Amino acid sequence: MPKAQWGEDAEFFGPRHGARESRILRLLADTKPGLHLECAAGLGSLSRALAARGFRVVAVDASLKSLAVARKLAGAGAFFPVVADACRLPFRPGTFSSATSAETLEHLPEDSQALSEFARVLQEGGVLAGSVPHDPKQWSAWDEWAGHVRRYRQEELLEKLAQAGFRARVTDWGFPLVRLYDAVFLRRVNRRRLEISGPAAGDPKLRWVARIGRWRWVVAAVRWLFAFDSLFEGSGRGVGLLFFAQKAAGPKVN
Repeated sequence: MPKAQWGEDAEFFGPRHGARESRILRLLADTKPGLHLECAAGLGSLSRALAARGFRVVAVDASLKSLAVARKLAGAGAFFPVVADACRLPFRPGTFSSATSAETLEHLPEDSQALSEFARVLQEGGVLAGSVPHDPKQWSAWDEWAGHVRRYRQEELLEKLAQAGFRARVTDWGFPLVRLYDAVFLRRVNRRRLEISGPAAGDPKLRWVARIGRWRWVVAAVRWLFAFDSLFEGSGRGVGLLFFAQKAAGPKVN
């Protein structure tokens, strides 16, 4: 089975991606902007949004190609890119006041080591926000293509965060409309990506999907519909988990 080549394959930033990142940004709404670690920054959409909100972002990714594209999209000075391994961060203890890890931990065999590294480089009371895929029962061929090692149960993620030294809250998101979107549309797109042998950009059907993704009014309309799912966060049936954690030496998370 072909595997995703992050930094080489085109990434489709559609309404699902935007809906998830908007929820992560909402988790940080009351966090004072400071020096921020964005881990596995990819093509930099979350890094750009954080920088626009006043955070001084250090964008870490294992892929030099991804960071080069991210820098080009953002422009010089928007954030500082660093090629590094999330499990072995090249920063001193207590460097950052906040951090994000969006759709990262599920790729790492040593996810607990990465969480320990986040705790190490955060200041006392520093916060970590992010997301992971939810529920092993939702595992599909798409997870294998994307290089996922696991999906998470809520109690499992809470335990891993606690072991790393965080007080945390975790909730699921993406039910019912995002889950319906996945079943009706996204799974077909993902199945097509599994069927082709070359880059997604060379496939006419996937180019058509990418073209739709550039129609901002379509993306905005679907994201508006996805806002309905906020009424069902915590139902236990969402496609993903959101977490907000604070380094244990600081005040408790409310």
